[in-house]
Amino acid sequence: MSHALHRHGTTEQLQHDYTFYARASRYVNRDGCGPKLRKILSIALSEPNLVNYGSSQAGKSYEAGLKPEEYAATLDKAYGVAGCFSEREAVVSFLKKLKEADTGISIVISGLIDEIVKIGKELDLKPHTAFLSLGVHGKRSLLPEDAVQQVTTMCGHGMVGSKLTKVVMDRVKRGKITPEKGAHLLAQPCPCGIFNTTRCRAILEECKGK
Repeated sequence: MSHALHRHGTTEQLQHDYTFYARASRYVNRDGCGPKLRKILSIALSEPNLVNYGSSQAGKSYEAGLKPEEYAATLDKAYGVAGCFSEREAVVSFLKKLKEADTGISIVISGLIDEIVKIGKELDLKPHTAFLSLGVHGKRSLLPEDAVQQVTTMCGHGMVGSKLTKVVMDRVKRGKITPEKGAHLLAQPCPCGIFNTTRCRAILEECKGK
């Protein structure tokens, strides 16, 4: 899931930011994959620490009002299930249940590579492929400040704009809205559901004190 690779932030922040994508492949296991994807969705929903989920097929995320039954209904015509966690333990539990379910659907986990490798070893899972971000090159001085990038890069398709992020940060600093409300607003444009509102709240809280 290359669009989740470039999440910007400190190591401490990224230890609380994991995304997953269950993906069926055309000509391999996509036909009739709906029941298997619904099983994966139900496993994800069984985790109390699931932060967000979403679907480009449904066109919105949990934070934008996507209900589990709506999501499940789209999966006969979709090819994946996506979401995010903020705690390592939740990822371990999720993958353990998926291993037992053995749906045959490819599972992609994004996060700090060292943590992902450790989790795989704990669960006796051997990664098939690993993608690594090589960073940002070019005129980096043209990029917005770090705090803004920490928020905008949580939507790998670039749907959460820097101007919107700056407006929300300013409103949080002035006490016009809470960090919780700000994180909820910023999550709206990202239908994939990999925008981590728990991490975003923490970023906004930090901005509030500056």
